[in-house]
Amino acid sequence: MAFPESIKLEVKKKAAFRCCWCQNVSVEIHHIIPEKDKGSDDIDNAAPLCPSCHSLLGDNPMKRKEIKEKRDWWYEEAKKMFSGAVGLDVLEKISNSMEEIKEGQKDFSELKTLLKEVANKSIESITKETASTTASGIINAVQATTLGDKVHANFVCRNCGTRIGLLIGSNNCPNCKTPIN
Repeated sequence: MAFPESIKLEVKKKAAFRCCWCQNVSVEIHHIIPEKDKGSDDIDNAAPLCPSCHSLLGDNPMKRKEIKEKRDWWYEEAKKMFSGAVGLDVLEKISNSMEEIKEGQKDFSELKTLLKEVANKSIESITKETASTTASGIINAVQATTLGDKVHANFVCRNCGTRIGLLIGSNNCPNCKTPIN
């Protein structure tokens, strides 16, 4: 059985619609203990993982404890980060819009509007303490749009395990040359 939609939404909200492992957007809800091992469909057994982290970590019993720890840590971080200028309602709209775009049900216009709203709120709420992080996020977003699909944040090669915080300018692993899908 799969998680009920209400639990999926609750997990996504607690994680600010981001992966607990790499903080990428567009998450799937992962069973920490798989159903085949008698894992339950309750919130304690759920972790938000992006598709890459889900396929990389999801079927590894050695990572279960670490996934749960990362999930709990990320829930606390997300609560601190997203209780201010950008609320969960906006993040939920962005997440839903991205899902609809992936499924071919929607164009980009609503997503662009939502992202402009987030960017404006972020810029308006910059403080001396948050200026560096905010500026880095905006610059990374600009780089992603100008380099297109040749920007990969928190890159982990599925073939050789190479980890790079930000891979720019290539769609192949720099170590083993495996194409990034």
